[in-house]
Amino acid sequence: MKTSFAAILAAGCLSLLAGSPSVSAQPTEYPTRPIRLITPFPPGGGTDAVARIVGDKLAELLKQPVVVENKGGAGGSLGTEIAARAEPDGYTLVLGSSATHAVNPSLYSKLSYDPIEDFAPISTVATTPLLLMVNASTPANNIAELIALSKKSNESNSLTYASAGVGSAQHLGAELFKSMAGATILHVPYKGAGPAMVDLLAGHVDMAFDTMPSALQQIKSDKLKVLGVSSPARNATLPNVPVIAETVPGYEMVTWYGLFAPAGTPPAIIKTLNDAVKRVLDSKGVKEKFKTAGIEPYWSSSADFAALLKREIPKWREVIKQSGATID
Repeated sequence: MKTSFAAILAAGCLSLLAGSPSVSAQPTEYPTRPIRLITPFPPGGGTDAVARIVGDKLAELLKQPVVVENKGGAGGSLGTEIAARAEPDGYTLVLGSSATHAVNPSLYSKLSYDPIEDFAPISTVATTPLLLMVNASTPANNIAELIALSKKSNESNSLTYASAGVGSAQHLGAELFKSMAGATILHVPYKGAGPAMVDLLAGHVDMAFDTMPSALQQIKSDKLKVLGVSSPARNATLPNVPVIAETVPGYEMVTWYGLFAPAGTPPAIIKTLNDAVKRVLDSKGVKEKFKTAGIEPYWSSSADFAALLKREIPKWREVIKQSGATID
């Protein structure tokens, strides 16, 4: 059958219109595919717990899977750098913390990312204090006895403490404690809070600070004793545990967590995610899970989160200087 000239002309016009910008398809709504949420510490720690609670609800609200990926190493720097170098399209996020974005800049002389220039802050997510725990075999039943015990130790028989790695909240919390209490305790760094807890339970180290989300899973064990909490007031989840400041006046260490995207991520996507985080934190289910884990929800606008970072970095620079904690 011969094709008429009119039919050919019509087909050509349709082809031209299809390729014309004026009638091209409008940008699709975000998100349209799975979101990668990097947690820069191994499984089993506080960052991992917060990421999975928030990620599950975020997936439900955004109607796309949120895949949590553990990329631990270098005090959280490894996974944080991966996020910083990712495509700024809203499909790679990182759950940063006071460790990765406020502490590391003063611990590392050559940090592989800039906590402000390389990221677009989305929202703070949560805060949590640290718990000071000792192995059940450690002959100290309160903070005062622990400090006294540490002062009796020597190089060949020193008290040891585990941390999630150099520069982690667990490390800095312990170094601040040592400095303010005049305690003598040897640091044993691990690649994450999970491995550190395993060795604390086994008695290979004497004590450890840990965030409540990971610590609460273990403190019911008869292999551990909880001596104190690092917040300025007693925690509602563990009302009978004294605050460390009752024995070491002025001591305080509270970790915050926040969601970041790579710098250059479109403002519209940042707003979509910020709104979604607020809904996540307002949900009854998340509030209950946070309470069980000893976590306080903490939402903020993107602008307020950016302002928090600018305050936190110099604050922790001074704390680190006073504590003597360093990496290189």
